[in-house]
Amino acid sequence: MKRIACFLLATSLHMVAFCQLKSGFDADEYSELMKISARFGDSSYQMITPSPLHSKFIKRSAVVGLDNCWDLWIMQDSIAVISIRGTTAKPESWLANFYAAMVPAKGSLTLSSSYQFQYDLAQNPKAAVHTGWLICTGFLAPSVLNSIDSCYRTGIKNFIVMGHSQGGAIGYLLTSHLYFLQRNAQIPSDISFKTLLSAAPKPGNLYYAYDYEFMTRNGRSYNVVNAADWVPESPFTAQTTDDLNHTNPFRNAKLMIRKQKFPQNIALKYAYNKLSKPPKKVRRQNMKFLGKYVSKAIRKTLPEFEPPVYFNSTDYVRAGNTIVLKPDSAYYMFYPDDDKKIFVHHYHTAYLYLLAKQYQQKYFSLTGNWTIEFINASNRKLNELFPKGLPSIILDEIKKTITGSNGCNRISGEFSIEKDSIRFDRPLTSTRMFCEGDGENIFMNTLKTVNRYQIDSEGYLLFFNTGIMVMKFKKD
Repeated sequence: MKRIACFLLATSLHMVAFCQLKSGFDADEYSELMKISARFGDSSYQMITPSPLHSKFIKRSAVVGLDNCWDLWIMQDSIAVISIRGTTAKPESWLANFYAAMVPAKGSLTLSSSYQFQYDLAQNPKAAVHTGWLICTGFLAPSVLNSIDSCYRTGIKNFIVMGHSQGGAIGYLLTSHLYFLQRNAQIPSDISFKTLLSAAPKPGNLYYAYDYEFMTRNGRSYNVVNAADWVPESPFTAQTTDDLNHTNPFRNAKLMIRKQKFPQNIALKYAYNKLSKPPKKVRRQNMKFLGKYVSKAIRKTLPEFEPPVYFNSTDYVRAGNTIVLKPDSAYYMFYPDDDKKIFVHHYHTAYLYLLAKQYQQKYFSLTGNWTIEFINASNRKLNELFPKGLPSIILDEIKKTITGSNGCNRISGEFSIEKDSIRFDRPLTSTRMFCEGDGENIFMNTLKTVNRYQIDSEGYLLFFNTGIMVMKFKKD
């Protein structure tokens, strides 16, 4: 049935099975993937996040492991999207995040009495990854591989791995796993993968990052980060001298210190211990609490799981190419820091706002023709307020002029603008044709109250009066 679904959808969208994935970061592509990713949210979350425009939903996987699942979507250009769900409200989902002891990037995990997950995510023997997210990857991998095979048999050979937050962390490890299987001829060589992650935390240590970045050096792996978001800064990390490459000046530091004359050797030994011992103590504590103790809680959810032998490191670093979305003062007006809303900078809407402003300027210009779609008028319908036609305005951001129609008469004039503040407080000229109803007066009076504007990630122009949206326009 899955294979038939892929085939029917490909046919209905007139897809070309042999198109190639584009290298490099594409803001429109990422925007579409974020809208796909947001479908994991509840109904209220989905309502405030725009729906995908160029993709069709195929199926959602079964929920496995630590409350993990993924969606299969097909984009219009014959690209299959593997969209991985992030952290949920369930305790086991959070346990996956807290299980932050590292394991070697090559080995096996006993996830149940009947399933051992064999993995090889990096070639460097010093490479290590997050245990909790590796467990999630292991549980998701079989269904992902089945769907890749089903889609491939219909002619779909291009796949994008997408995940936001925890889904992004899993996306790193899943990507490494897929490349390993392809190197070993377990996935056809003519399949192409691209990875576009979002708000992903740090998946492993520096040696895993090195291998991942070398493996994806063709410009097909990115992690998009809001610089105000704390999630990409996690997990906790502690770098010690053991985490450095074999050849380094600290390897024989104690011997070099002993060779120094007294009392320099005593002073140097004291300073070296003060610098090297604290991070090693932090590493021990992290491995104890985020390894041994969390594994006991994990086994309450996965009773057949066997805790692995941990890698002696907690030196987490970010991996892959990073696309930084940098907040400005206007951003903080919409998404202010709030100690009670710890995910305010982590939501899909915050990322899409910054993306539109910094990468999609074609959607973010005031200049153009705008037709009204909403006005704050006691829930009255637009066709009742404006029986002769909807108000439509033409804004020129350079000249700071407004022309158009208020739903009855032609209007023209000027406006003032500074950053995200806008005012139509200067007198506007208008023709004097008689109009039925009070829509014209409501439009003109509402326009006078406007003091702020926003162009959202879908390109809609929103007018506000002290935090309350009073008008919404769509660009023609």
